[in-house]
Amino acid sequence: MSKKNRKNKKYQGPKPPKRPENFHSFSECIKWLKKSVYIVVRGRKVIVDEKEGINWITLGSGFVAAPSRFVTAAHVINDPEKGELAQHQDGDKYYLLRHDDENNWHCRIFEPKLDREIFVFADIDLALIYLDSEFYQVGDKIFADRNDFIRISKEFLPIGSEVGVLGYPLCKLEFQEKDINKPLIGNVLLRADQGVVNCRYQTSEKDFLYEFTLAFNPGNSGGPIFDTKTGKVVSIVKGYKVLRINERENVISDEGVKQLKVYKEKAFIETLNATYSFGFATPTFLEVFKKHNIIS
Repeated sequence: MSKKNRKNKKYQGPKPPKRPENFHSFSECIKWLKKSVYIVVRGRKVIVDEKEGINWITLGSGFVAAPSRFVTAAHVINDPEKGELAQHQDGDKYYLLRHDDENNWHCRIFEPKLDREIFVFADIDLALIYLDSEFYQVGDKIFADRNDFIRISKEFLPIGSEVGVLGYPLCKLEFQEKDINKPLIGNVLLRADQGVVNCRYQTSEKDFLYEFTLAFNPGNSGGPIFDTKTGKVVSIVKGYKVLRINERENVISDEGVKQLKVYKEKAFIETLNATYSFGFATPTFLEVFKKHNIIS
């Protein structure tokens, strides 16, 4: 390069740090992945006192899995256990918002059309949302980096592998003065947990599930479960199973009854349950991910 060209070359600023191929700690992994995890909230038109408004309901979590591609669970968008009102309808708006422990936040509201910008695959509990260009940038204002997404693992993890989960459980998005441009982000808290893969099994020719020693709570659904070493998604939060492993009746002594001023019964049932968190393994999703340009 000539001296003249070097002199006229526009300064681009310092290069952003490159995402590591492997992480040395759980906290380092979280630092990179948290930029891609969002709470999912649905807005639906309602009539209250003869006035039209929008009722916003917090649904769960999700994550950016490729440029302009957002992934969550099918039951976050269409929950069969909660009836028709929990199903996606034409005209529904979606509010995606992230807010981390360093008070960084970003949000986007849009109205996706079914089978055009939003796709639901109930049989494998997967849903995809196409993100528009304004999710990343409006005019000269850049809100998100297109390179900030969580990579998808195409391989199985062996049992005993360490995994993490990110999401927005136990959160509810609300607005100051009911203004959707003033989200109360302090109520939206990103939460992480760490555990291991404790089981993997097959339910059909193409469907595989993991069980995890992770704590899932309402609102975790749709969030990423990832390999803590590579940061790649290995599953998506589906739910948890509760299995009763012991039950016994305990008789309350006469002295104990005297100490209970309200309780009238002579005995109580004590139960011990085993709880397993679970989700589909990402190899189950590969065909869909390829079709929608999330993986090559």
